[in-house]
Amino acid sequence: MTKLSWSKNWLGSRRLTLLLAVVLFVVGLVALKADPREMQPSEGGLKLAGKFLHAAVQPALDYQADDLPASAPSFWSKVGRSLALTLRYAIVAMSLALVGGIVFGVLGSRAWWPAVAQGSRASGLLFFFLKCLRLVVRGVATLARSVHELLWALLFLTAVGTSPLAAVLAIALPYGGTLAKVFSELLDEEDASAAGVLWAGGASSLAAFFTGVGVRAFPDLVSYTLYRLECAVRSSAILGFLGIPTIGYHIATAYEDGHLREIWTYLYVLLAAVMVVDWWGALVRKRLSRSKPAREAGSRHDTAEELHRKRPKSWALRLSLVAAMAAVMLGWMTEKQWQSELPKERRQANLERFMMEIVPYPVRQENDWGELWPWLGERLWTKGAIGLHRTFHIGTIAILIAGAAALMVVPFAARSLAGRDPLGLPGGREMVSGFRAGVGWLLRIAALLMRSIPEYILAFLLLQIFGPTVWPLIFALALHNGGILVRLGAEVVDNRTIRAAELLIVQGGTRRATFLGVLLPDSFSRFVLLIFYRWETCIREATVLGMLGVLSLGSLIDEANTRLYYDDLFLYVLMGAALVFAGDIVSDLVRRRLRGPMVRSSAFRSG
Repeated sequence: MTKLSWSKNWLGSRRLTLLLAVVLFVVGLVALKADPREMQPSEGGLKLAGKFLHAAVQPALDYQADDLPASAPSFWSKVGRSLALTLRYAIVAMSLALVGGIVFGVLGSRAWWPAVAQGSRASGLLFFFLKCLRLVVRGVATLARSVHELLWALLFLTAVGTSPLAAVLAIALPYGGTLAKVFSELLDEEDASAAGVLWAGGASSLAAFFTGVGVRAFPDLVSYTLYRLECAVRSSAILGFLGIPTIGYHIATAYEDGHLREIWTYLYVLLAAVMVVDWWGALVRKRLSRSKPAREAGSRHDTAEELHRKRPKSWALRLSLVAAMAAVMLGWMTEKQWQSELPKERRQANLERFMMEIVPYPVRQENDWGELWPWLGERLWTKGAIGLHRTFHIGTIAILIAGAAALMVVPFAARSLAGRDPLGLPGGREMVSGFRAGVGWLLRIAALLMRSIPEYILAFLLLQIFGPTVWPLIFALALHNGGILVRLGAEVVDNRTIRAAELLIVQGGTRRATFLGVLLPDSFSRFVLLIFYRWETCIREATVLGMLGVLSLGSLIDEANTRLYYDDLFLYVLMGAALVFAGDIVSDLVRRRLRGPMVRSSAFRSG
């Protein structure tokens, strides 16, 4: 092997990815000056933690305050209304996000454009135009998801006032962009050989794409959509910290009043809602990935109608579809007024004022865009640069911790490896396999707990314990994202059907050997995809968590919002978005390097 080829192979290998992760982790700790001694909690912080944990075993069943007016609604009525509103906003927002995610996900997929080009026998110029269009689609999706839903809500509420539609759009925009990114990359990760066979056999390119690629990716697409619904429930709850009366609003109010037991009641209710969505998602994934056998065996003489009648059927999937459609319809229909109660003229005036005030102040005063550069330089090279690099390192360190922990936990948490019969095949001793099943169940419950409590709440509580250092933000992001990566990583393993892994189990191979030797190498690019996606989320979350007082872009945004400097606010939001844009480009490049030549080659190429 020549020196050049060795270097090329090594640079495209997994070992370089792991080495870069270690380097980024060490550089981040040095850049943040993160002293491990700062992880020691204060005496007051330990007392608060003790009170908060003690309240966890005694959640409130009624108001803790005794001086409530007689007209106040019952405690559980208040809890029920806040939960219903939280779920309604999440479901309606996901209905919008899913439409945008499907359209932009397909248009942003590399696997789609070769199919279109072959179907239209596109010329070189037209094919170049299609590639540019794909980049534009991905850019729009990245812009939508690069701004955190809390910041979208802050912008909408500032521009047009408080309204249910503003809350829904604040969730739908970033979630639609996220669905588009993940959908497109899941489609690209699928082996397109089946689509190539269909196309060579005379099928249209679009039919070959949807049948050969879309159908194979369908379980992953549905699984991720249900996961995003779980996230939307949490995001809907967090919008309460901006004054929207979801569960988060009542959590914030209870904390201000010192009613810790009420906080745990709301958290348990939120946890129950997330668990129901998680259980539903697990049921749907199981039915999609391991369907029941057909009641009647088909034969080669059967007509299409007979084969359709004999196909495997799942009432769980049908009822899930009906329930999802009914929930979306109820979500839209039960809201009496989606727009703000302000008159139309007032909303228009507020929007025009906001659009004017996001223009830099010197430009507005002098009516000269030449004043932009001194204003921009003053903000970029002082506070802006510091906030930017701190936000980057906080998010990066957190996701590296979460990713490393998830990779160690996934082989024990994945249902296909934790059950008595690994991968659905006989293997392992009965007692050992039963123990593994119990460990897997506990790990999935722990991951569910970690991801059910929003990181904003985790960071707020940890800041009270450890003080205003970067560690509470890192720990909050790492805990929350670790729980998410465990779930998503386990689903990647559960949804894969790899004959080599099954053969290894049948021959007496251990679960660990099967995971390390077959499942992890085969799914490595998917794990990297998920880690990069959660890294983008960590950057957005690190920006928002900075609003709790730790210096980052979030603290600069909070300061600008408090002082009504909307031009500064808009600039710092765009700086956070630029970080996510950069991450999207790096993610795309790294993923292409990690995919093997057989996966990268398009099945739609001519010849």
